[in-house]
Amino acid sequence: MKSDGSIFTLENEELLITVERHGAQLSRIYDKKADREILWSADPAVWNRHSPILFPFIGKSVDGKYRYEGKEYNISSHGFARDMDFEPVLCDMDECTYVLKDTPETMEKYPFHFELEITHRLKGRTIETSWKVTNLNGKEMLFMIGGHPAFQVPEGKNIYDYTLVFNKEGVNAGQYQDSLHYQAPDAEGYEDNALQGDLKLTEGKVPVTPGFFDTALTYMFDNKQISSIGLLTDGKPYVTVLCDGFPFVGVWTMEKTHPFVCLEPWYGVCDSKDFNGELKDRQGIQKLKAWESWEKGYRIRIE
Repeated sequence: MKSDGSIFTLENEELLITVERHGAQLSRIYDKKADREILWSADPAVWNRHSPILFPFIGKSVDGKYRYEGKEYNISSHGFARDMDFEPVLCDMDECTYVLKDTPETMEKYPFHFELEITHRLKGRTIETSWKVTNLNGKEMLFMIGGHPAFQVPEGKNIYDYTLVFNKEGVNAGQYQDSLHYQAPDAEGYEDNALQGDLKLTEGKVPVTPGFFDTALTYMFDNKQISSIGLLTDGKPYVTVLCDGFPFVGVWTMEKTHPFVCLEPWYGVCDSKDFNGELKDRQGIQKLKAWESWEKGYRIRIE
């Protein structure tokens, strides 16, 4: 483990990864065996993030606002955790843990006392990311959380060299091999029932072809359909995200400009364009009892 105070480096014989204190995000995955970078470089001219943690919201809220117990709050897309400095708790040769706690500033836009603990662990060719949310209130806490890792295309390739592959592993292995139902956002970023559909697959696979992300700006697969999602290049496995039990998995890029594809396991989803209810009634909201903790995670395997 190496550290300069803001970035921690973990490595073994297979991989080198870095984790930033700011946002507790993975900022690099370097495959030593293949001598290539896997994670997007966060080029600010294209998209200035690598693998942000989405908390306590996923996606947009209508007009950037939500209502809780009759009071209206302002919240930015994907919440605020990705833009805050976490405190390191434990960092050794193969794992690091960071923690974020509520502040007076977060209470103004999210009226809950909380502790968010993020752990990244390196095991062989796999990175395990774990989330622990603790409710520090004497009442129920409402939240969402998700991952947003961006996998850049290998040198000399473009996104049309990618093929998506679904459910080859995990609790849904061998299921949903012909099609997957998806929700999709409109141009403003709100879920629109008129845009939902079924993605046709062949043996659990679909190539990324020109116009693929015109059909859905983001594919938001719902109902726990996906336990693993991967990218193939030239028909060979490149990276796999293992996400048993996640209620939503997003797939996103900006097709014409972004040389990466994001595979995003979520507990939560963006607002519907017609939603005007209380936060407790929002699709995908997680409910955590007073003083209790909630733990989930996913894995990235470099093939």
